[in-house]
Amino acid sequence: MTYVNRAGSGEPVLLLHGFTLSHHVWHAVVDNLSTDYDVLAMTMPGHWGGPRLRLRDLGVRGIADGIERELDRVGWSTCHIAGNSLGGQVGFELERRGRAKSLAAINPGGGWKRFSHTEFRLGFGFTAQFPLAAAARVLGDRAATREMFQRPIIRNCSRDMAAVDPDDAANVVRAASHCPVYLPIQLAFLRDGPLTGLHLVTAPTSLMLSEFDTFTTRAECMQRLIDELPDHVEEVTLPGVGHIPMLENPDVVADALRAHLTRATRRQPRQAS
Repeated sequence: MTYVNRAGSGEPVLLLHGFTLSHHVWHAVVDNLSTDYDVLAMTMPGHWGGPRLRLRDLGVRGIADGIERELDRVGWSTCHIAGNSLGGQVGFELERRGRAKSLAAINPGGGWKRFSHTEFRLGFGFTAQFPLAAAARVLGDRAATREMFQRPIIRNCSRDMAAVDPDDAANVVRAASHCPVYLPIQLAFLRDGPLTGLHLVTAPTSLMLSEFDTFTTRAECMQRLIDELPDHVEEVTLPGVGHIPMLENPDVVADALRAHLTRATRRQPRQAS
């Protein structure tokens, strides 16, 4: 199984998914943006079909290392980065390393406070869901295509489950059930803690927050990011959607990314990719 979806030509745009997912969640956004951009959605290291993530590399930095190797392989020294949830957290790490022409962080992870109730709630939530993912792996598509397996996962990341295409919902279950680092990376996330150094972000950045994100809420996670990020960061609301908005309304996400990319390219001189 391929771990990338690349299409189009123009300015390079990298799309990064959330924890336990894969590049499949971006397919409709890739189709939309690729009419004007060179778009690469990749499955992050340690996830379903993606590059292997060694135990010693578990964590955001190890994932970013693997993504940098992919960027080097395709010849992108820098690119525009859009990341959702864990992908947004990794996006901030790549920005810190100078790999981002711009950054669109969509409901990014890492906004909670160190050893907070929210940090443990999210970790325990994923851990409690693991038996369901393990059962889905054993049962294969008999589970992936069934609502009883889809619902506990999809309801965490979507406002309206009915708006999620059945094939996309099945791929969410497939990805979660085949995530090799599902359990061991939880301790690495706790070790590494939340995002730091937010005041040092220099790339043109948009913080895109879903109107109905109940997973990483504004009060528990996003307000700290808003308070600590520099004044040049744009806050954008994605209306009518939940934590993983591409599942419910990819056009809303694509439109917001187009607006972000237009702002970013106007602010920056053209660079070789």
